[in-house]
Amino acid sequence: MGIRRCGGQLMTHLGGDFPPGAGVLDVMYESPSTLLSCGYDTYVRYWDLRASVRKCVMEWEEPHDSTLYCLQTDGNHLLATGSSYYGVVRLWDRRQRACLHAFPLTSTPLSSPVYCLRFTTRHLYAALSYNLHGLDFQTP
Repeated sequence: MGIRRCGGQLMTHLGGDFPPGAGVLDVMYESPSTLLSCGYDTYVRYWDLRASVRKCVMEWEEPHDSTLYCLQTDGNHLLATGSSYYGVVRLWDRRQRACLHAFPLTSTPLSSPVYCLRFTTRHLYAALSYNLHGLDFQTP
């Protein structure tokens, strides 16, 4: 993954030893020097450009070997990812390696990636190939 300035000149590539097919599908900037990425290789990576452009400073692996289509954070410790199979959204605490909770958004055999998601501590919305799902975390 390359980083470009306003003039469009390539500044750097992040990482260096990724195998073919490990493409990035989503990126989320948190600050001018930190960002998250996810993609085909089933990992979420946290990059801090002040520390290194060759190696991420933290990574989380999707436990069922599914491509990760999208990610979002709450700006604090929570991270949500959308996977390629069965409409599953996973919630992570960035201070831990393991997933906190998985939300399968469909009970049908219809399989769809989670193409996009947005969440707060109260709600989560996820776009699948056949509809938009909403979760309410306030209702018991």
